[in-house]
Amino acid sequence: MHGTINCGLQIYVCEIFGADMWEESCTHAGLSGFSFETMLSYEDSLTERLLSALTHVLGRDRADLLEDFGTFVVSEERLKPVRKLLRFGGESYVEFLQSLEDVHDRAKIALPDLDVPRFELENHGGDRFTVHYSFEKLGFGAVFLGLLRGMADDYGALILIDHIPAKGHECDKDRFEISLMQLTVPDALQKPTALCL
Repeated sequence: MHGTINCGLQIYVCEIFGADMWEESCTHAGLSGFSFETMLSYEDSLTERLLSALTHVLGRDRADLLEDFGTFVVSEERLKPVRKLLRFGGESYVEFLQSLEDVHDRAKIALPDLDVPRFELENHGGDRFTVHYSFEKLGFGAVFLGLLRGMADDYGALILIDHIPAKGHECDKDRFEISLMQLTVPDALQKPTALCL
C-alpha cells in the first residue's frame, strides 16, 4: 500500500480519535512508535494488521471506519491535494461523476506508484447513475463510499447511494447506485406575496 494512503489513515485517526489511540493501535498491531512516510510503499499485510488493530482498539466496524476515512479524505485541509484532484473533473456533482473514469490516469501521472482504483460510469438517464469500482485490494470500496458522500457535500448535492460490495469473485466489482435528489421549493415560497398596507 502506498504511503500516501497510510499517512492519510494516520492523520485521520489522530485528528478524530487522538494520538493516544493511534499509538495504542500501532502497539496492538506490533508497530509501536511507527510512523508512515508519504512517498514510501508498504506491504499490504502491514496495512491490514493496522486496520485490524484499529477496529479492535476503536471498537468500530471496518466498513464504517473506512467510510468515515473516505469522507475525511475530501474534507481535511491537510489532504487537500486529493480533493483538488477530484474537483478537477468539473463544476457539478454530475460532472465529477463523469470524470471518474479519468481519475486513475490523472493520479498515476502525479504518483506513478500510487494504488488507484478504476471506475466505469453508467448513466441511466435523468439523475440516476451506477459507478463500477475495481480495485485489486478487496474491502476498500467503503473508502470510496465515504468519498462519494463527502464530494456530494462539497458540491452541495443531495444524493441517495447504495453500495453493493464485490463478492470476491475474479473480475467482480463494487457497484455504487447513485440517485441525485431534486429539491423542490413549495409554491408558497416561490411566489411573492402581496403586501397590504
